[in-house]
Amino acid sequence: MNRRSIRFRLTAWYAAIMAATLAAVGIGVWLAIRDSINDTVDKELRSRLAGMREFLQQETTGDDTPLDELIEHSALAPVGTRFRIADGEGRWLYQPPSTAAWGTAIPPGPLPPRGRTQTVIEKGKPIRILTATLSPGVVQIGAPIDEFAEMLEAFTWTALLASPVLLLLASAGGYWMSRRALAPVEQIARTAAEIETKNLSERLPVRGTGDELDHLSVTLNAMLGRLEDSLRRITQFTADASHELRTPIAIVRTKAEVVRRKPRREEEYTEALDLILAESERITQLIENLMLLARSDAHQEEAAWERVELAGLALSVYTEAEVLAQAAGIHLADFHPCEFAVSGDPNSLRRMILILLDNAIKYSHPGGEVQMVLGRCRLGDREMAVIEVKDQGKGIAAEDLPHVFERFYRGSKDRSRKIDGIGLGLSIARTITERHGGEIQIESELGIGSTARVWLPLA
Repeated sequence: MNRRSIRFRLTAWYAAIMAATLAAVGIGVWLAIRDSINDTVDKELRSRLAGMREFLQQETTGDDTPLDELIEHSALAPVGTRFRIADGEGRWLYQPPSTAAWGTAIPPGPLPPRGRTQTVIEKGKPIRILTATLSPGVVQIGAPIDEFAEMLEAFTWTALLASPVLLLLASAGGYWMSRRALAPVEQIARTAAEIETKNLSERLPVRGTGDELDHLSVTLNAMLGRLEDSLRRITQFTADASHELRTPIAIVRTKAEVVRRKPRREEEYTEALDLILAESERITQLIENLMLLARSDAHQEEAAWERVELAGLALSVYTEAEVLAQAAGIHLADFHPCEFAVSGDPNSLRRMILILLDNAIKYSHPGGEVQMVLGRCRLGDREMAVIEVKDQGKGIAAEDLPHVFERFYRGSKDRSRKIDGIGLGLSIARTITERHGGEIQIESELGIGSTARVWLPLA
């Protein structure tokens, strides 16, 4: 058995506790039996003492004590009971030879009315002695307790011999119970050892007993579920990123190979270089977006947090978006922001607002209108700034709406219309919003348009 295993340690602790319990119980019972024996014998001796005092009161005449009558009367006492009498100065008035082993002196100190008891050994056998006052001095009454001592000794040997057997049986039972109790742990360990990335959907067994091991299995299964979801998202993220990078890289490579096949006019070289530059900028933008999301996932964002006047920031972004709107034939409604501040990174907040405006312009019909509203409200127990961007586009299908914040996700209608973009804008906007302690929400209805709403805590 492995001494470091929980099973061994549980058995060892169980055996140690059982040994301590048996020892405590054995000692307690032994002391209780001994005290019971002494109490029984002491009652008998005090009963004998009371009889002697009563006898002396009845037979005493004048100032003399009829010791002869007392000695003769003591012959009627139980077998083995002996006594001796001393005067007030400690001289023995009556001391039969059988009491010589009790000692030659009276125990010092005042005696209580009920007398004082002690145990002495005479020829290897215990004698219980009661010392008490009795006219004309002190009396000592003794009775053998060897039969009781033999019974106590028999109990002692029985306990000493039976304790190891009981301890062994208890340890075996404890080992069996610990093995049975820890069997689910071994099953959990075996199942967990077999789970890899290729079978991450497997789960640990849950017996339904509601005990701590079931709670452990449920907790580990929840962790495996989160790992499976994270791995799925990483795999999908990698596949989507590869897909998005493949097209511009293929364009750059193909264009370069075509241009190098034969001499070209200067205009053709310029056109090729412009195309390569545009695709390179697209690749650079994609890589920067991926790095931003990766740093966000790893909680390694480096941002300078400061007090940001949101009205001025939003107004400057709104002015920049007018260029995009004019190119797309979209009208931007008048913007009249309220004056208040939030705490955060101004560059990130600028990017988040620009993403919302760019999406609204991109998905609007030519001649449509995009409107941005900046206000404040109370969300729960917090004062929040509210940014709303509304468009009059075709809207988002109900089946696509729950996925709009997923990375590289684009609705089927977006793909069919070949709208420029790679599907990272709203993911980045949500990342920036959550990093600032806020919330983001998209509402949309087909044929009417969409509304992006962002809440940010006020400074």
